[in-house]
Amino acid sequence: MKHATLVLAFFVLFVLVAIAQKRTIVNPTYEVKNSGIDNVAKIELTDTATLLSMHITFVPHWWVTYDSADVIRDCATGSEYKVKELRGGVFNKYIWMPDSGDSTIVLVFPPLPASVKKIDYNKQIFGISLDRTATGTRKPAVVSPSINKWIQEQLSKAPKATLENYELPTFFNDKQSRLIGCIKGYDPRLGFSTGIIYVANELTREDYPVVIKIEPDGRFEAEIPMNMPKYTHAIFNERYGIPFYIEPGQTLCMILDWDEFLTANRKANIRYPFKNIEYRGALASLNKELLTYPTSQFSYEVFDKKRKTMAPLDFKADQLKGYDNNMTQYSEYVKQHSLSQKAKTLLCNRIMLENANILFNYAMDRNYYAKQDSTNKMLKIPVPVSYYDFLKQLPLNDPSLLVCNEFSEFINRFEYNELFMKTQAQFYASQNAPQLKPEKNFLEYLDEEKIQITPEGRKFLSIVVKEHPTDDERKQLEQMREVSKNINEKYKELLFKYSQKYVLPLAQSNNIKREIEIWKLKDCTLNNEMGLEPNMIYEIAKVRSLNFSFKNAASKENASALWNFLKQGIKTPYLTTTGQELLSKAFPEKQVASKPLPQSAYADVFRKIIDPFKGKVLFIDFWATTCGPCVGGIKEMKATRAKYVNNPDFDFIFITDQKSSPEKDYNNFVKEQEMKNTYRLSTDDFNMLRQLFKFNGIPRYVVIDQKGDVLNDKFEMWNFETELGKILPAYNK
Repeated sequence: MKHATLVLAFFVLFVLVAIAQKRTIVNPTYEVKNSGIDNVAKIELTDTATLLSMHITFVPHWWVTYDSADVIRDCATGSEYKVKELRGGVFNKYIWMPDSGDSTIVLVFPPLPASVKKIDYNKQIFGISLDRTATGTRKPAVVSPSINKWIQEQLSKAPKATLENYELPTFFNDKQSRLIGCIKGYDPRLGFSTGIIYVANELTREDYPVVIKIEPDGRFEAEIPMNMPKYTHAIFNERYGIPFYIEPGQTLCMILDWDEFLTANRKANIRYPFKNIEYRGALASLNKELLTYPTSQFSYEVFDKKRKTMAPLDFKADQLKGYDNNMTQYSEYVKQHSLSQKAKTLLCNRIMLENANILFNYAMDRNYYAKQDSTNKMLKIPVPVSYYDFLKQLPLNDPSLLVCNEFSEFINRFEYNELFMKTQAQFYASQNAPQLKPEKNFLEYLDEEKIQITPEGRKFLSIVVKEHPTDDERKQLEQMREVSKNINEKYKELLFKYSQKYVLPLAQSNNIKREIEIWKLKDCTLNNEMGLEPNMIYEIAKVRSLNFSFKNAASKENASALWNFLKQGIKTPYLTTTGQELLSKAFPEKQVASKPLPQSAYADVFRKIIDPFKGKVLFIDFWATTCGPCVGGIKEMKATRAKYVNNPDFDFIFITDQKSSPEKDYNNFVKEQEMKNTYRLSTDDFNMLRQLFKFNGIPRYVVIDQKGDVLNDKFEMWNFETELGKILPAYNK
């Protein structure tokens, strides 16, 4: 009996010690997280380890990884504890998700001091409670009274009247709009404090990235330059697009829920359709109508297979069958739901434009894929002209087409469609393309400039400048390769100056004449092959060509000749006004040497970078390690940077962002290229600079003068040596 009592006492003591040494928290609460994939299902705290059981929910047959550098962090002290073991997987190796899309692993960390009350897991899950009594379901986030009051104040200042329809007299309107709202459940620890709206002027090809500034309490706002109504997206956390419709001069409010962002994170295999959005303001009901319409997911894999296995007319018939089904679904939906006329118009337009884009994309890439797969007979079947008769079904004079997000792709495919491109190619291949003949050849230019040249050099050039050299002269040129090399090296700068004086102006004037002839041929193609009358979409294509054409026109006289021809076929007043403004912008009456940076938070980010270099001209390079052209440009300029290193007059500055330039790749490349003055900004700060200089794509080059003003915000770095002499005459060779 005594022995049994001792055994029982020992067992009780053992259990009490075990309980004291092990504490388990099931479904611990947390404050905020930016991963919808990882969920801490259980935490076990012992004297020897801290175990986090992670329940993973993700796309079936996709993978996740865990890093040997993962940590948990004491929220109070910031002390970090690095992971020691991964159970259920291998560090830095793929863990494939099963059919269910659910899996569990255990991360083993060092033991935590008893004083730790809350921990963070990496920079993914914040404020995980170690209190066993604090488990349970999190309460849904709500809009705070202060934010509600702010929203009401902002909306009270906005116009109450919206567009009645999309007819031309009121459709185009140059007024700024505002997007406001809040993200319920937002926390600055999520790692982003900006969103972005890709605002594009479809009439001019100009991009206006607009930053959405997010305050610590989750409220956000953005001011959007507009010239027409748009149905577009606001991008948050670099990944998630939230749809919204807005009109010039209006203010729209969106209330978003961070939990839905986490759902989108889990469903990364699709373009997640956000539905839990509350709109407020005069355009709220129309936004809700557009949001709730059921849409299907486009499958690129299915499209790609059809493109490579179906003949053009078979693909078209198949696509039009799907289009008819979508239109039938739309008609049934309209019968069952009370929709505004504007909603009906936009929903119908989106279906039509998506269908047209798919048909265009099939035809557009066939030559590329045919070269990749020369044995594929389907890809060798030419696309007949009749393939494009789907364009006849589109309302090409209806401005409402421009509202839809799909229009951006449509207008690009329309202006570069196969029939137009063939017309252009045939023109250049024909004898109608005028040949260049400068007023003076290079040899005559050297004599004009009284440049001494060797007899061998003179003989070589006298043959080179001939339009029709004899066979014997061609043989002589082959034997004079060393002379050719010496001339190219010795007279490099003179060749450039000759080109600038005699060749380039002639080429640019000739380019305008060619463009006019090509547009005449396109007019015929539009009417005779495509069976279309002149229309507003075709007018837009003409206006969209102007920026590039004016840039290469050299003189206002040349540019005006082109514009005077094109505007004869433009009947939409706003487009005529836009074209005239582009001409005035390209050739201003008064040249402005530089312009000061605006007084804004965006400019302040930039000033912090450039202020230490005051007194120097700065060549700013916006780049990324993940951008091929950026990397190539920096490599090409390495010798030039070395040539001018430590010079007192100008300097190079390189700006990238953390997401586009991973730290390891960034450090290695900077070292390899011997780059100085490099800045790797947060995505938020980089977004601000994108808005400041209005760029989406990189590389982008900007020149800042000695006072810190903007000298050129679209600098051509490839022509650095020549442009340097124009900016700093002392370097003019």
